[in-house]
Order: sequence, then structure tokens, then C-alpha cells
Amino acid sequence: MVSKTMPADAKAASPRETATILGGRLRELRKARSMTLQALADKAGLSVGFLSQLERNQASPSVRALNALAQALDVSIHWFFPDPEDEQDPDADIIVRSGRRRSIRFDTGIKDELLCPTLTGKLEMLLCTLQPGATSDDELYSHNGEEAGYVVGGKLELTIEDKVYVLEAGDSFHFDSDRPHRYRNPSAEVTTVVWAMTPPHY
Repeated sequence: MVSKTMPADAKAASPRETATILGGRLRELRKARSMTLQALADKAGLSVGFLSQLERNQASPSVRALNALAQALDVSIHWFFPDPEDEQDPDADIIVRSGRRRSIRFDTGIKDELLCPTLTGKLEMLLCTLQPGATSDDELYSHNGEEAGYVVGGKLELTIEDKVYVLEAGDSFHFDSDRPHRYRNPSAEVTTVVWAMTPPHY
């Protein structure tokens, strides 16, 4: 049975962002790997100037760029998320309060909010919000595992290999993540999707 006790400041709290944390963690991990900016840029297929801006928190990555950086540095993307706050909530290992979600924003107009308390399990759930025209990237990308989702509102254009699907509120999907894919919001309204992946990708 789930406890309904809510921390007093839960509603007032704002989602935790990764803007300043991502740059610092990227720089620390790169140095720990004894990699220069040029070496990381070459391995990730990104420009040195862009990586420099990321490390100085002057730019935000696309989903594809963050995925490339994680692979180049041999970590899961969740490494870039901030550590959970030291809370006294006894339900924190099971429950994620709406005001306590960890989140990350991409410069392509996408915001992902983590719906799982941790990323140590075999499943990851996200609340993905796509602004009008927002896209994961212009190019297809792939990774290990599988994913599924439910479109809560708006429209989602999902491309898997050479086939394009248009989903509306109430529609759902499932596919193997090693199939090249991308997604975007083709409409003039905000799209919201509950997304699940296994194993955790962030």
C-alpha cells in the first residue's frame, strides 16, 4: 500500500534541472578519461567548439548529441542527471512527487522528466514534453534495449528506420531501440508522452 504522506514543500518545489551540472560532469569525466576536447569531439562526432560551450554551460545538447557523448565516455546518459537531493521522505525510494522530478531540457525543444525514483532498476520511465516542432534530432539514432510509450496529448511523429508513424492522444507504441529511430512534434500544440525504456537509457 502506498503512503499518501506528502512533504510540506513538495508542491512549491520546482523540477531539478541539469544545466549547470551537465557541463561540470562532462568536463570532470573527460579529464578522468585523460581525453582532450579534440579527442572527445572526434570520438563523439561533435565539434570542439560545441563541447567547449557545453562544458561552460553555454549550450544545451540534443538527444542525439548527449547519446553520442555518453557512448564516447562509456557511461549511461543518466550520469548527467543531478544526484537525488538528500530528502527525509520515507517514500522517496518508491514515490516521485510531482515537484521532485529530475529533468533535463534539450535545445531542440524537448523536456524529459524522470518518473522513476532511481535508475538502478531494469526499467526507466519519463514524461516527455515536446514543444511545437521539437525533434529528437534530424538524424536517426539507435541504442540497446526496447522502448514503449503512451501519447497523453498532442501529436507524435515517430520514425523507425524508413517508416513514419503519426500518433495522437490515446495511441501507444513499442519497438526495439536498436532499430534506427527519431521522433518529433509535427503539430502547433505541445505534445506529452509517457515513455518507458529498458534497460534505463538515461
